[in-house]
Amino acid sequence: MKWWSALLLGAALVGPALSGGEPKVEDYAGKQIELCMIGDSITWAGLGDCWRKFLLIEMPELAFMGTHTAKDGYSHAGEGGNTTGRVLARIDSKASVPDSRYYHVLIGVNDNSGARKAEDVPARARKTVDAIVEIIRHLEARPCTEKIFLGSLLPCGNPNNPEDMKYRDAANQEANKILRAEFQKLFPSGKVVWVEYENSLRPMPNWRSIIRLHPNEEGYTLLAKMLADVLKAETVPPTAVPAEKYGVEVTNLWSSRSNCTAPLIPGWYVASFDVDEVEGDTLKFTIESRFPRSLKTPYKKDFSVKVEPGKRAEVEFFTGYQGYGYDQCSMVIRPENGKISKVLVEKMRPTRKASIYGEGCYVDTDSPMSLGEKLVPAN
Repeated sequence: MKWWSALLLGAALVGPALSGGEPKVEDYAGKQIELCMIGDSITWAGLGDCWRKFLLIEMPELAFMGTHTAKDGYSHAGEGGNTTGRVLARIDSKASVPDSRYYHVLIGVNDNSGARKAEDVPARARKTVDAIVEIIRHLEARPCTEKIFLGSLLPCGNPNNPEDMKYRDAANQEANKILRAEFQKLFPSGKVVWVEYENSLRPMPNWRSIIRLHPNEEGYTLLAKMLADVLKAETVPPTAVPAEKYGVEVTNLWSSRSNCTAPLIPGWYVASFDVDEVEGDTLKFTIESRFPRSLKTPYKKDFSVKVEPGKRAEVEFFTGYQGYGYDQCSMVIRPENGKISKVLVEKMRPTRKASIYGEGCYVDTDSPMSLGEKLVPAN
């Protein structure tokens, strides 16, 4: 058996199947290890949430921190299309990158797309490295930060055309060489930990098929195992704070006074509300941009939900990726054949279900909680 086949088999077997039962999030209340994953579309887009899903198999005590939510409801701080410059532009904003004890940073592949020929590679790699170091410096300066896990840039390639992305991949490889050579000098405190992905992935004969530019599920399984091995060795749970009851902090992004949402960053959301009146047995409504004429790519989606008056209805929706068909904006809900009230618009949770209704920021102790969600004391 090849070593990478054994690794995949091990990743499938580790966790609940060998630990005597399915882990419960309540077992980790007050003892969760916070991890905020910062990066580009590899951290977020498409199958990006598989990374966090597979990490939970390895480390169910993880609590994912972030302002964005991906398709399986796990929080993160990745944004599709990000370069190091775009990460630097948002790194000091708590609305984009929240406080966390531990951070994982994987960024630079989009910078290196600027390498179009062999002569471009050294300068492009150096520029990428310098920007990555600056990102780390900002995270180091946060009082909450205990450790930052810096991932080596992944190989990237087209399985059907080895020449595609050739120089981008070469720049990734060169950036990693620079970081490895200068790591101790750049980060002597031990607060920054190197996570070596490339040297494990590149020897695999089929790496282009599973890593490509965005990994498939097999690729994310490998990344999760590699990262979990480092996290297990380098993290410790916090000192537990006794509490009678725990819940999940929820922010209602809907303003009943303005009858619209706050500007929604790209991601997955759940909208729920009381149906006060409805003509027939199906409520038809639209979620759309509040001021569509001011936007290059306004959002609009129609829904039909079977519901009785006096009951709550809920739907999930995806805004799209910012810069790829979505402009960050406030949204409104327009019922076509009824009236609604007590609207809750929230980041989608791993259950893909709505939380208990509340206003502003509050702790929901009644809805089912999931692994990967940050539990907070309710008292």
